Amino acid sequence: MKNIVYNNQINNSSILGTIPKFSKQEEDHLLATFFEQLLLFDYVVISTDRNNFTLYFLIKKIGIDIVERLFRAGYIKLSIKSAIIVSGTGRQLENGTIDESVIYEQPPIVGGTLSDADLDLEKNIYQGLLPFRLDKKRIRQLTKVISPHYLRTDNMDLGVDTTQLVINSYKSNLLEYLNLPYEKEPEQLNLEERKKLQSLAHSILEMGIISKNSFKSYENYGSFEIAQNIYSNIGKAFKISENTAEILSIENTPDLQQIFLQNNFDISDIFKLRHLKTAKFFRKWINEVGENENSAEVTEAYLAEIKEAKSFFNTAKGKIIKNTVLFGASTGLGTLIAGPLGTVVGASATPLVNLGIDYGLSLLEEFTTEGIFAGKNPKIFIDNLKEEVKKTDT
Repeated sequence: MKNIVYNNQINNSSILGTIPKFSKQEEDHLLATFFEQLLLFDYVVISTDRNNFTLYFLIKKIGIDIVERLFRAGYIKLSIKSAIIVSGTGRQLENGTIDESVIYEQPPIVGGTLSDADLDLEKNIYQGLLPFRLDKKRIRQLTKVISPHYLRTDNMDLGVDTTQLVINSYKSNLLEYLNLPYEKEPEQLNLEERKKLQSLAHSILEMGIISKNSFKSYENYGSFEIAQNIYSNIGKAFKISENTAEILSIENTPDLQQIFLQNNFDISDIFKLRHLKTAKFFRKWINEVGENENSAEVTEAYLAEIKEAKSFFNTAKGKIIKNTVLFGASTGLGTLIAGPLGTVVGASATPLVNLGIDYGLSLLEEFTTEGIFAGKNPKIFIDNLKEEVKKTDT
């Protein structure tokens, strides 16, 4: 099963119908989080909208060639959010003030869906590419690369269902903890109160998308009491991030986001870092243990992996394998394993079957450097990452 994280941070505010405007610090944080997600998960599903601000942002910040490589490698996918939730904002008067009177007697929030035209993939890609004034050939080329990497993550009814859930929760006085007590009918809520309802509805809509698709999320939705049943099914990627940082801390290394922010790496380095020895194993391991609320237990699991590996090489079997592989590095493993199964060719000709070791094909598959030395210990990846960081410091 793939470990997939849902990134809705880039276009999170654009669902309100406005183009996001980020400060330099906010942009850096978005890219640092993206960098970390690319290292910790098999791939990242990035939410976008009908104007495809997400694609525009990525190209602008990390370059069109790197974005193309990320799609080609299958590291990122896009998802157009088809379900929408809207709310009346009043009527702006000539003097710049807002006339709120027009919103009363109207539903505070309304759910719906984008049109088929808005969901057209080629049109969506074109919208993201439009500001860069690319020639038609390049647009066709990029469309061919990107379009297979779109995912359909919600359904037509999700916006309507979410809206109904929120309004019913309000009328049942379940939103008092959000300073929305049921003291008046929903249609009588003022502009600020409607914004709160809409914000809550958007968060629950996101939760529904994440839960339905078995994604993991950096958002902590635990405070939304009316959707705890949904929240319980969401993989807590933010805990994986925190626990990875804790492991790096005991290794005297900054967390992944800080490594990026300190200019040790940029997004293009992902293609090398994702292929460091045991990187794939580490992603699998940290996704299995990393959602634990208790970071001490995750750290304990990490240390246990190190102890287990060291203990193995103190056994008779471990010493033979270690010496065989290390010796084989200079003499060739093939010269060490020959003749009748279970006999090492050499001066000692030790009968390995006495140690319970079968030096057939299964041993080569299980105990080469890609096995014990590389694929069975999360520390190997951490050590390799530290070496890469050191290279950037010189």
